[in-house]
Amino acid sequence: MKKEKSIYKVDPKTGDKKQLFIDATICALAEYGYKGTTVRKIAEIAKVAPGLLTHYYSGKEVLIAESYKYLAYKFLDLFRERVAEHKDNPLEALNIFFLKTFERGNMDPRLLRIWLSFWSLTLLRRDLGHIHRETYQQYIEAIEEMLSKAYELAGRQLERQKVRHQAIGVNALLDGLWLEWCLNPDTFSREDGLSIVYDFVESATGLVLEKDLSRLD
Repeated sequence: MKKEKSIYKVDPKTGDKKQLFIDATICALAEYGYKGTTVRKIAEIAKVAPGLLTHYYSGKEVLIAESYKYLAYKFLDLFRERVAEHKDNPLEALNIFFLKTFERGNMDPRLLRIWLSFWSLTLLRRDLGHIHRETYQQYIEAIEEMLSKAYELAGRQLERQKVRHQAIGVNALLDGLWLEWCLNPDTFSREDGLSIVYDFVESATGLVLEKDLSRLD
């Protein structure tokens, strides 16, 4: 897999000004949060005059909304790519999903500041709710498919509704542990978080995962 571009990097020399301003907005949110992010700060990060920025986007909320769309679907595409590499081994696909959730780059309080900003804007602009609904649904469907394939390979068959409930539970557990760690990294280590997920999934599903914590970066 090709090396992923850091979401905290900005290239002022790029010819794609809209992408430049989205990247700068993400960096501003990571550093200053929703309240502290302003058009002027975004322009400073992008190394342009505020007037050029407002020529493309009418204001801070529009920029944050566009950044939300970009990042939500970027992460979804990365998730799909990782899972697709192990489509014939659903247990390994699940394992990769868990490992990537707890990797260093994802367990980052800066990322929490970004998502808190997105969620705040979603509460103010209901028209953006479809972004969360669409991406959430696709995550759940992907986890559900991995679980269903794993059961099939194990010679077991569960009702679709039960598998869906398990998928929702797995996703909620990952989100909750990620949120708690970002709020207070001293609560548990990344390795402990991964172990909790392994124990929960094996207990809830009866599936046996390859629990190798040394694979965590």
